[in-house]
Amino acid sequence: MAERDENAGGSWSGVERVANESEAALVVGFLKNHDIPARVLDKSFHQTPTSGEDLSPIEIAVPTDRVEDARRALETREAAYAASPKGSDELMTDDGPAEIDPNAPDGERSE
Repeated sequence: MAERDENAGGSWSGVERVANESEAALVVGFLKNHDIPARVLDKSFHQTPTSGEDLSPIEIAVPTDRVEDARRALETREAAYAASPKGSDELMTDDGPAEIDPNAPDGERSE
C-alpha cells in the first residue's frame, strides 16, 4: 500500500501492522531513532468493539524509498528480542540488550 503525501512530496508505504496506538508509537519511535521517517496510518473504526481481529488496521508507514531500511531494522529488532533469554536481567533497547543493575539509581543502566 502506498500513499501520496502532499506535504512531504513523496509516497509512503506500510511496513508493519500493529495491534494498538501504543505499539504504533513505540514502532514509530524506534524507526525515527534509526533515522527512518515514520508515521501511523490509523484506519481503525473506534465505534465498534473488536477483539484483536483485523477489523482495526493500524499500520506504520515510511517513505517508499526507505521501506527496505525499515524492514531490515524491524527484523533485526525482532531477532534480538527473540534471541534474548526469557526472564533475564537484560533490558532490550533500540541499541540492543542492556544489563539492568539493580543497585543503580533510577534511569541508569550498566554498560
